[in-house]
Amino acid sequence: MRRTHPRFPSLFVAAMVAGALGLRAEQQPPTPVGEALTPDQAAHRWLDVDGKPLPFETEDQLLDFLRTANVVSDKTITSGGITMPRKLVIEKDGVRANAIFRAVDEQKMQGNTGGGRADLFFRDCYIFEPAAFELSRMLGLDNVPPSTLRKVQNTKGSIQIWLEHAMTDEKKAKDNIQPPDDQQWQKQLQIMNVFDQLVFNTDRNKGNILIDPNWKLWMIDHTRAFRRIPDLQRSPVLNVCERNLYHNLQALDEAAVRDRLKDYLTSYEFDALFKRRKMIVDRYAKLIADKGEDKVLYTWVETPAPAAATAAAPGSN
Repeated sequence: MRRTHPRFPSLFVAAMVAGALGLRAEQQPPTPVGEALTPDQAAHRWLDVDGKPLPFETEDQLLDFLRTANVVSDKTITSGGITMPRKLVIEKDGVRANAIFRAVDEQKMQGNTGGGRADLFFRDCYIFEPAAFELSRMLGLDNVPPSTLRKVQNTKGSIQIWLEHAMTDEKKAKDNIQPPDDQQWQKQLQIMNVFDQLVFNTDRNKGNILIDPNWKLWMIDHTRAFRRIPDLQRSPVLNVCERNLYHNLQALDEAAVRDRLKDYLTSYEFDALFKRRKMIVDRYAKLIADKGEDKVLYTWVETPAPAAATAAAPGSN
């Protein structure tokens, strides 16, 4: 999938371009996290039911397809846990693709967020899927599959493109499948950890971490994210951060986020989100001051895996 924002090699260049276009600081595009893939390579991520690249040039075109394509097949995923998501086949103008539809919408005064911590305003809702996707875009990430809202058979929910030929981290562990570059894999895990802390995702597990044939990590299942808790989770510990992700967290404009996610989050969820963002940025700023930037920040460069490593065990979201 070709990203909708330009690929700037540095924040300095992004600032120069924004200045030439007359953009304010908060309007500057985020610096992409992992810049090595060309647009043509990225476009081959999203496949149709026959395994061929979908004919979309931008994520917005794909989102429109997800919202408007006809549903030609609808099957409940029995292994999808208690929320029972549905796998759809959708078709429009001769283009046919798999997608996942979630309609869970549960709220109660108290729930368990994991680790023995009580959440006084528990919410498990499909609406957080597109919220996670849009926020990830604002941070320069592209490891949350495109998701949007729509109705299926008069049921409100979220629809997300299906990641073909992927395996779960659960299968990776069960079959003892090793990444071709463990250091690169650990860097991706840390990007996921930072994002999960930001959105207070209480449901990250090996079943909703997907790995594509190029060993790119994908995050799905955010229905239990965006808690109203203005704090960070107890684990994992954040000691290092991808360089561009850190800078994008610093530059994240609250007004812009509130405007872009206004259809998904409540004011309480926004307030908690930005308190967590400040905690994360402050934590890394202190670590950089104490240890030095080179000990805290790293650069993750996304590169295709060797051919022999792309034959990952089949699976999908």
